[in-house]
Amino acid sequence: MKHLVICGLSTTFGADIRRRKTDVAGMINCMRFQPKEGQAEALFKAFAEYVRDYPFDDIMHQIIDLGTGEFALIGVHHSVDSFIDIMNRDNRVSDMMRQFVEPYDDGESFHSFSGPVVNFNDFL
Repeated sequence: MKHLVICGLSTTFGADIRRRKTDVAGMINCMRFQPKEGQAEALFKAFAEYVRDYPFDDIMHQIIDLGTGEFALIGVHHSVDSFIDIMNRDNRVSDMMRQFVEPYDDGESFHSFSGPVVNFNDFL
């Protein structure tokens, strides 16, 4: 069985499902974080300036409020290559955000996960 987690949603698929890179419709990544006390507005301002100065072009990146004092940066990429290009930027958004973020108990600033989008049309 194949187990896939995308933005907190967990789905199990049969072992006979085989996907090639060219079959992937896109990629979603999620980066959960908690701003340092009193730093949320500064973080959002810095993020807005980053997006203005280093646009994501055709990739959607949004921050959502998880309602627990934590937020998640969610990126929806049109391809795996698009995701890799963002990860290989010289000035990564996570590096900019780190100064505003409270590390988790494990010492990490972010709890992240990502995966390819499941094309549900493949199952019709």
